[in-house]
This record gives sequence, C-alpha cells and structure tokens, in this order.
Amino acid sequence: MRTISEEEAISLLKKYSNSEESFKRVLEHVKAVQRAAVRIAEKCKGIDMYKIKIGSLLHDIGRFSSGLGKERLKHGIIGAEILRKEGLEDIAPICERHIGAGISKEDIIMQELPLPARDFIPITKEEKIIAHADNLIFGSTEKGFDAVIERFRKELGEEYVKRVTKLKDDVEGMYENG
Repeated sequence: MRTISEEEAISLLKKYSNSEESFKRVLEHVKAVQRAAVRIAEKCKGIDMYKIKIGSLLHDIGRFSSGLGKERLKHGIIGAEILRKEGLEDIAPICERHIGAGISKEDIIMQELPLPARDFIPITKEEKIIAHADNLIFGSTEKGFDAVIERFRKELGEEYVKRVTKLKDDVEGMYENG
C-alpha cells in the first residue's frame, strides 16, 4: 500500500478540485474533520492514526465531481475511485462509508438513491471515527451532538437519528477510559 504525507494528501485534493474557491471550502472542512477525528482517536486504543489523519483529509475528495441533490451522495464512491486510481486502496473505503452513519443497500433501493445497491456503512474503527467526526462538522465549524441530531431529524427523519446516535455510541465505546 502506498503511504502519503498530509501535504501530499492536500496536493491530491487540489489536483481533483474544480476551482480555487471549492478547494479552499473543502480544505477548511476536511481540516476541521481531521482535528475532530484526531481528538476522538487519541481517546481510543488500537487506532491507525495514519488512516485517521490521511483519511479525514481525503474523505471528501470526490465532492468536486459530484452533482447536487441526491447526486451529491455519489461523492463517496467517486472519491474511493480516485483514491484507488492514486494507489491509496486502504483509504478508499473511508470515502465510500463516511456519509452520515452510512447508507445501507436497503436505503439505496427504497429511496432510489443514485448508488450501487450495496452497503456503504462504516465498519472499521477508523471509518466510524471519521464518519462521526464528519457529522460534528458543519462547514468548518464543530457543533455539539444535539445540533447533529437536529440536522438529521430535519433532513432524514427519526430512523436516521437512531443510526447516527448508534454511530456516536459505537465510537464512544472505543474510548479507553469510558
């Protein structure tokens, strides 16, 4: 597996961006997600900090190529394709599985989402931490979990609130002293 530095990850983001403005906006967001993910990961045991640091910087690399509305959901699989092409196969699943608390095959079929009919749910500790950290960041600002609940309730409904809460609980269950 190829490994890259944080500077190289940021250069990759820039390479795939479609404008300086969108690059700066996404960079601010992913740096905020990285700060939150590192802070969370430091409370846990057995975490691959390389995957946390690089995965959080690259989790939205597909955002520059995805559309609007439901099409935005494609940014995870687009990002994973980019990372595989760049030789970063071990980071690619983070892109695919970071959206919300994950997207199930059933969600894709029932809601007719523009994604392949398979599960895109965070599995590894690192995937869960980055998905949870991403939920906490609104733009480039970290909000409390109450704000996360409110956003998901309004946008996706009560069932999704349960999922995002379970993800938070899964992550907090990894804490060494908690």
